[in-house]
Amino acid sequence: MLLLEPERTPYDLRWRMGGIDVRIHPMFWLISAAMGWSSLHLGFEYLILWIACVFVSILIHELGHVMMGRAFGYEGHIVLYGFGGLAIGSNGMPSRWQRILVSFAGPLAGFLYLGMIVAGFLVINPDKLTVLLTVMKIRLGLLPGDHITDGVLFEELLRVFTRPTLTEQAFLDLFYINLFWGLMNLLPIWPLDGGQISREFLGWILPGNGLRVSFGISFLLAAILALNALLVTNGKPHIPFLGWLGGAYIAILFGLLAFQSFQLLQEAERNRRYWHQDDSTPWERDPTIWRR
Repeated sequence: MLLLEPERTPYDLRWRMGGIDVRIHPMFWLISAAMGWSSLHLGFEYLILWIACVFVSILIHELGHVMMGRAFGYEGHIVLYGFGGLAIGSNGMPSRWQRILVSFAGPLAGFLYLGMIVAGFLVINPDKLTVLLTVMKIRLGLLPGDHITDGVLFEELLRVFTRPTLTEQAFLDLFYINLFWGLMNLLPIWPLDGGQISREFLGWILPGNGLRVSFGISFLLAAILALNALLVTNGKPHIPFLGWLGGAYIAILFGLLAFQSFQLLQEAERNRRYWHQDDSTPWERDPTIWRR
């Protein structure tokens, strides 16, 4: 199953911080590099910067899960690997609202970290912050590229687009990862954080049917977003305001999530009577399974 804890390898990087075990699978570095490969035209140091921003951002995300789990008395450990990160063992509590809070704590930690980055840049150089935010909006398709009329601002935007400093690029990378990856993680797609929240909420309001409904929503939305990513990648008309959800990696990710959700939906349908009696999933009853 997608997003299960990967096997340990001799090449794993391991350490302990604040009483929390952290392990990095070698595929994490490879996939992160592949995702940021386009930045190589700026220089090798920009690719390394991208990988560092991904590492810090995902680690903070997973720490959010673990720390919230700790608040409810459950310890967890962190694994970073090819498809992101896992906070394993942080969601063993029996209460739905506690599990929902653990799921939401990851994106929340990223949003808080982004707020600190923006606030710091605002203090250091507020004018440059306006430029960088405009660059980010254009890159994400939230603003047309020809809307700038101020000559000074246009020249500054052009410079940032063609050759941003490492500090400017770090801001852009961290902004993108912590805001938009955080929002993407809240989509009701299994097993992303939003999918976990959707499953808990629907299990509460639709006893016995919540699991199947959540898988159905997950399948349809993931399939639509996989198609949208392909349209964006090929320059075709796409869903409005979702131009930032493009690229081969996004298309593959949502395609795999759609396939997994479809399989789980079929399993839930075959075992409808069983699910009605127990709306928990096999991986929730298995203590070795992960929590994102």
